[in-house]
Amino acid sequence: MKEESFQETYIDDRFRQLVEGLPQILYELNEDGLVSYANDFALSRFGLTRNDLENGIHFKEVLHPDSHKKAYATIQSAQPHGTMGTELLARSKDGSIFPIKISMQAIVKDGKTMGVRGVAVDLTETRDAETALRKSESYYRALFENTGTAMFIVGKDNIIYSCNSKAEELVGYSASEIMGKKCWHDFVAPEETERLKRIRAQRFSGGPTLNDYTFTFLTRDKTRKMIRAIIQLIPETDATVCSLIDITEQHRTTQALRESQERYEQVVRGTNDGVWDWDLRTDIVYYSPRYKEILGYEDHELPNVVETWKDRMHPDDIEATMAGNMECVEGKIDNFEVEFRMLHRDGTYRWILGRGASVKDESGKVYRLAGTHTDITDRKQTEQALKTSEKRLRTIFSTANDGVYRCTPDGRFITANPSMAAILGYDSPDELIKNVSDTETQLYVDPADRKPFLAVLEKEGRVTQYEKLLKRRDGTKIWISENVTATYHDDGTLKHYDGFMQDITTRKISERTTQAMYDISKAISTTSHLQELYETIHAILGKVIDATNFFIAMLDKDIDRLSFSYFADEMDDYYDIDNFSDPEKTSLVIHVMRTGKSLLLSTARPEDEQKWKELSILGTPPAVWLGTPLKIRDQVIGAVAVQHYSNPHHYSETDVAFMEAAAEQIAFAIERKTNEEKLTQLNEQLESTVEKRTAELREKAEELEAANLRLTELDKIKSALVSSVSHELRTPLTSIRGFAKLAGRDFTRFFRPLETTEHLEKKGKRIKQNLSIIETEGERLTRLINDFLDINRMESGKANWHDQFCNPCEIIQQAVNTAKGAFASRPDVTLVADMPATISPIHADPDKIQQVLTNLLNNASKFTEQGEIRVSVTDSRHALTISVTDTGIGIPKDEQNSIFEKFQKSSQGDTISTANKGTGLGLAICKEIVEHYGGTIWVESTPGKGSIFSFTLPAVAGLEIPCE
Repeated sequence: MKEESFQETYIDDRFRQLVEGLPQILYELNEDGLVSYANDFALSRFGLTRNDLENGIHFKEVLHPDSHKKAYATIQSAQPHGTMGTELLARSKDGSIFPIKISMQAIVKDGKTMGVRGVAVDLTETRDAETALRKSESYYRALFENTGTAMFIVGKDNIIYSCNSKAEELVGYSASEIMGKKCWHDFVAPEETERLKRIRAQRFSGGPTLNDYTFTFLTRDKTRKMIRAIIQLIPETDATVCSLIDITEQHRTTQALRESQERYEQVVRGTNDGVWDWDLRTDIVYYSPRYKEILGYEDHELPNVVETWKDRMHPDDIEATMAGNMECVEGKIDNFEVEFRMLHRDGTYRWILGRGASVKDESGKVYRLAGTHTDITDRKQTEQALKTSEKRLRTIFSTANDGVYRCTPDGRFITANPSMAAILGYDSPDELIKNVSDTETQLYVDPADRKPFLAVLEKEGRVTQYEKLLKRRDGTKIWISENVTATYHDDGTLKHYDGFMQDITTRKISERTTQAMYDISKAISTTSHLQELYETIHAILGKVIDATNFFIAMLDKDIDRLSFSYFADEMDDYYDIDNFSDPEKTSLVIHVMRTGKSLLLSTARPEDEQKWKELSILGTPPAVWLGTPLKIRDQVIGAVAVQHYSNPHHYSETDVAFMEAAAEQIAFAIERKTNEEKLTQLNEQLESTVEKRTAELREKAEELEAANLRLTELDKIKSALVSSVSHELRTPLTSIRGFAKLAGRDFTRFFRPLETTEHLEKKGKRIKQNLSIIETEGERLTRLINDFLDINRMESGKANWHDQFCNPCEIIQQAVNTAKGAFASRPDVTLVADMPATISPIHADPDKIQQVLTNLLNNASKFTEQGEIRVSVTDSRHALTISVTDTGIGIPKDEQNSIFEKFQKSSQGDTISTANKGTGLGLAICKEIVEHYGGTIWVESTPGKGSIFSFTLPAVAGLEIPCE
């Protein structure tokens, strides 16, 4: 019995070392699908314990539901020879999912399937090597499960005298059918009978004895089994004890193991991973050929010792890597995985993924570590590049001035950068993502605006420069511009979209402010009376801000009354306030007019609470109130205000800036329209007087009308004649100038060389001077014709005016640049342009304004022999004054009024050269242009000291642009 126990212990320990020590998932299921066996690696991989197995684990509990049907089909189709290659999704106890490939074979006993056994390969690791190992483990398990021992007591005559129950199971007979009736050789295959008889004869003859051998055993049903016989003589008898160990399965398993080992060696040689095996007892390490190849070494260059590995490890990685190995050596963990760097033969370091597991002896002490090394250098480099790229992208993402975000079609933010959160009024991206779950209702001022935006995005895949109105967290409105790109699901539906957002509120307000200023200025001439002007101003402001609740209040100082000249309100009516100057009178609008400053009050701002209390509220208290004074020449004449009753964040400082800009233009428009109405009233008062004289003048008017019609016809005839004559003069004049130039060039080329005498030389110079006079006078006549045509077109109303908003500084600079050519040959005269830093724009034809400046600069140049010519401009908000100052000969006082008439020139013109004489139309043209735009032109001059020619142009009030 002691011999039997030793053999059984030896076999169990060997199996445990082979099976439990391997990093493979080994299992067995009974016929009910319960896991009846799993090795330590399997339990660790699935997060289970032996207690879990004892409590009962069904195979479905360790598989993903999607794999249940496939697993059940695999189990049902399992055969004794095994099935392999089924891939499933496994599920560990913590819920994590990982892929496996299983192989199994049916456990058949007495023709009945008792369950299945198999091996599972974790496909997250190297599949090929683990598939081969799985087959090998299946054979190891079969060897363990089918090993048994039977015992016979056999006499010298070969009769079996006794047997145990294992022997009964082995031979298929009952003990009564065997003992004393069956001989030893009855169960030996015929072809081996003689061999076994010789062995027994040697035992009783005293010769060499073979006590341990194998032979082919025949059972009752003639089944052949491979038996290992261990023979021992019973002292003082002729009988022997035969221990028969059924090694049929072991024999088969050994053969399969041998084949598996051969395949394993092929896998080790062919796998992409390096394999290592460290025997702790001898400190010898086996390195596979691929292991050495990864590090660039030949077989003889890498000794099988631990130092070979440690010496080639990066110094920074030794401590952490050895700690993982030593935890496994000390039995604290069964397997480990660690990343470290190894020195390649070429001097570079390669990143290695090391995996290993421990093998323990019967006392539980670890005596061997084995595992693989995988070259992950490319992966680590890729990861590092990815980390660098991600870090760079995160930096750009977090520091970008524009808002960057990702949003789902249903309006939920997935990601956002700090700028995006700031634009929408949130302290951080996390706060924005947490609080905004539906952009359509939470961000859009008009939720209906999001549907067309999504429609364009889904169709085109991208949206660029898309402008829309949003509301911030505090309710204030902002204009934004977006560039958006869509990402789709496999079925083509919108998955999410990525966008870049800019806050363009300032730009939009500026654009709308400019347009509003122009519209208000234009309303002066398009409205027929003051009330219509008020309505128009209300409509214009309503395009930029919410002016649902709006009023215009005007102060009449003569009667000390504040009148609400115009109002529109959802809640209240407005009444005039008498005794405006009474210091006891208080209200929001009175405060604005007395201080001359805008006022924005909101119930949402704690700092405004005291102000609300100090100032009286007339009517229903609003949630927010914004008022701005109306000023003319720094005198407050009234105020405009808007208010909202429910949203305290409805107006912001941006709206204050807009209202202040608009207030200047509104005040100017109201003053102009008020003056117009006063004139109208005055006219109405004079009508009665006029009617008395109308009858007297009617007859004369009819006479004058007839004369006027005649004059009109004559004027038309004159204009046509002037135009025709001017055009007819141009043709011969062009020829005269051309032939004069040609004659002068030919004379110089062919006749000047013939001047051989003093007389001929004088004649040549005289002819040359005469030709030059023809050319100069022709050019002067051309200028006269052009000026004549310009003045004629202006007087007849046929001139073309291309008006637009323009920068006066640019026009002045262009005129100065054009005139500089005339000053190149006059070093004693300096041309200077004196420009302010900022200026109000004008609405005019820039070419016409430049023509005025060019004429003035040409005149100044003609009459200035030395000194300075300066162009300057002053801005008085509603008008610009442009001046051209020279240090020339000046103009007598009696001529200063007449020089702006046609064909009028200063008598001082006689002192200048003939070449510089003008046509007498330049200043008349300047006057026509300036007066066309409602301006005036005049001259201030002192003879001998110089002249200042100035003219005014209306400016667009309330706006300032840089004067570059």
